[in-house]
Amino acid sequence: MKSRTLMCITAMALFAALAIPLQLIAQHTRYTVTDLGTLGGTFTFATGINNRGSVEGHSTLPGDTAFHAFLWQKGVMTDLGTLGGPNSRADLRPSESDKVGGGANTSTPDPFGEDFCFFGTNFICLPFLWQKGVMTPLQTLGGNNGFAGGVNSRGQVAGQAEIASPDPTCDPSTPQVLQFKPVIWRNGNVQELPTFAGDPDGQAFALNDVGQAVGFSGLCIDPLTAHHALLWQNGRAINLGTLGGTMNNAAFDINNQGQLVGISGLPANTDLSFHAFL
Repeated sequence: MKSRTLMCITAMALFAALAIPLQLIAQHTRYTVTDLGTLGGTFTFATGINNRGSVEGHSTLPGDTAFHAFLWQKGVMTDLGTLGGPNSRADLRPSESDKVGGGANTSTPDPFGEDFCFFGTNFICLPFLWQKGVMTPLQTLGGNNGFAGGVNSRGQVAGQAEIASPDPTCDPSTPQVLQFKPVIWRNGNVQELPTFAGDPDGQAFALNDVGQAVGFSGLCIDPLTAHHALLWQNGRAINLGTLGGTMNNAAFDINNQGQLVGISGLPANTDLSFHAFL
């Protein structure tokens, strides 16, 4: 489920990148493209930008055998490091005060052989909050792994965290064993968010300054079963509905006006039958 969702985020980012220059051309506005550079490797992926122009993402190191999360500020790319293992990643956008959420390897092998953050290392991957040069691990819900997403201006972080219970809906051919729940971290403390209609798994991607969060819930067994796009507010998980399909439904971001964006499945219910929604 997590890999499919990250692929969808990538696709949305690319669509947005294509749409912006077209809009500017239509307005006869001049613009520039800035190469952010790398952390010494050959690949960099920028995933989010705040109103100050700070950019987060991840980049390969020399040799391209590992990659680290970065924060790019005014022409300088800062390596955010890891939690003792080889890799880290940041996938959404930094807060207005340049706080970054993500996931980072430790040096401890996962006891179930999970590859939760898809680094290919099978080390435990912990959610983190990076601020002012320090990467701090965030709590899980009793499981081994987690991943942090968007950070709002109050320092609250959206994400997902494992619980200690096995997930019977996971595909036995994959290394995922434990259930993972949508969460919000406030002042370092983790709060589990409800899933919809008994879904065992879920993830919160982002939250606004009001505290509304968005994401999805579904089953572990198949990446196409992220079938409920959700808005969390006042302690409730609100199903946003679909464009006719029961698969490929997830909400990725929300602004302070309560407008949110994501993807939704079409009636064909196939792998690629989904559209973006606002």
